Amino acid sequence: MAEPLISARNIKKHFPVGSGMLKAVDGISFDIYPGETFGLVGESGCGKSTAGRTIIRLYEPTDGELYFNGKNVYKLSRQEMQEVRKDFQMIFQDPYASLNPRMTVEEIIAEPLDIHKAYKNQKERRERVIELLKLVGLNEEHADRFPHEFSGGQRQRVGIARALALNPKFIVCDEPISALDVSIQAQVVNLLKDLQKKFGLTYLFIAHDLSMVRYISDRVGVMYLGHMMELASSEELYDNPIHPYTQALLSAIPIPDPEIQRNKQRIMLEGDVPSPINPKPGCRFVDRCRYAVDKCRQVTPEFLEVKKEHFVACHRADEIIEGTAKPTK
Repeated sequence: MAEPLISARNIKKHFPVGSGMLKAVDGISFDIYPGETFGLVGESGCGKSTAGRTIIRLYEPTDGELYFNGKNVYKLSRQEMQEVRKDFQMIFQDPYASLNPRMTVEEIIAEPLDIHKAYKNQKERRERVIELLKLVGLNEEHADRFPHEFSGGQRQRVGIARALALNPKFIVCDEPISALDVSIQAQVVNLLKDLQKKFGLTYLFIAHDLSMVRYISDRVGVMYLGHMMELASSEELYDNPIHPYTQALLSAIPIPDPEIQRNKQRIMLEGDVPSPINPKPGCRFVDRCRYAVDKCRQVTPEFLEVKKEHFVACHRADEIIEGTAKPTK
């Protein structure tokens, strides 16, 4: 297999809150290979977006290492980071909040070019902006308009054009379709796939729409309360989920066949996601898990490879695979 483009090792991001510590991301590790889409899923508040922002150093990490092309990004000085920034970009969740309402579309898309002085003259700058607009399905006349003159889908296309301005290698897509109408979501995802094919892009695709993640991702990681619970190839994870949390998440995906949907067993999770402030030792999922035993309350499970390229953090993973795990509640 090729060398990973991105290697995250034990990444943590903690925020001080009052007298405690909010452990938004608490030691996650994974690799992303060149040209692939790595999906990151989980409930709201599990730390997905914080992980994405910490990886590209929009948030300074509390701990851990992030290797990009073999270089530890977290050790780079501000000046060295400026150079690496060209290769890291982000598409934000809310196209209404991520575009400056006082700037024209041309100014928004050209901002990365201005910062990195990536053009010789104004003519070249304008040509690059128009080229980027056409890439995302907009045209020249859109360059002089303001964000409020566009629909949500068009604004997100402007955000994608801005992310592509410096020819990045790696883009974090932070729930890029969750604020859009369902009819527009597929168009934006297909645009991202086409751009990936054309430019050999590598994506971290953060979302909670599980069927969309299956469609776009090569591999998928499942997060819960700052921890990575399961990681496998997209097909393997959806066909053979092992962690009880993953099983519950996937059981909620609706199936378009009414007969199958009617007979499908839904795994209902009881209780809410616990607070990430000063979490107790043990498995983060223990209070909602139907397989929880005493060991789960005392020892945090290791994130281990239980099948080929299928990683799980669960003390009872082997029993679940063999079908011998009995629910405890």
